[in-house]
Amino acid sequence: MISGVIRFPLFRDLSAADLKIIAPLFSVRTYPADAVIFEQGERATCLYLLAKGEVVIRYKPYDGEPITLNRIKAGGVFGWSAVLGNAVYSSSIICSEACEVLFVCGPDLRQLLFEHPQTGRIVLDRLARAVSSRWVNAHAQIKTMLNNGIANNDFPLAPEEVVMPTEPVPSAKEAQIRALLDQLSAYIEQYHGGSVELVAFDGETLTVRLG
Repeated sequence: MISGVIRFPLFRDLSAADLKIIAPLFSVRTYPADAVIFEQGERATCLYLLAKGEVVIRYKPYDGEPITLNRIKAGGVFGWSAVLGNAVYSSSIICSEACEVLFVCGPDLRQLLFEHPQTGRIVLDRLARAVSSRWVNAHAQIKTMLNNGIANNDFPLAPEEVVMPTEPVPSAKEAQIRALLDQLSAYIEQYHGGSVELVAFDGETLTVRLG
């Protein structure tokens, strides 16, 4: 198991003693193509390392069709909700081909901190840095997605809703932006545990709040 763990950047350069402590915490599981590893809304219990294969991150807005947010290849990590303190997973993970994963669950990480606090702190520090780097990268990707999505007008619109006469009917662009923000919010929650909330849109300037 040690050889499997050290393949991941998250655990490279750890001492042999630390690896000997960490490796037994991980279990191995294989999945066939199209298998669902976990579903959006399912209790977030484990962090996963993808040893072989490829998975897709899929998010379903409450009022729209499922959206594929990203693809993760071998060497990637997913299931961050389990270590970010979120009660449930913010999106679904589906195998696009046969996969092998290593996974570690929350109770085992807590036990690691209790029994081996020094090693536990090293692991948590690396997890924190990994999440932070993804948050920085997310800002650049959000800007690109906004620019491309609005310019190309190719993001899915939310289904038509019944609007009370006293409420203004949203424009097509505003509806498109709201659908886009649903996608961005799911992306950020997957990698950071936060969200994107629409504050205002005056037809030209879009104001959002990052949570």
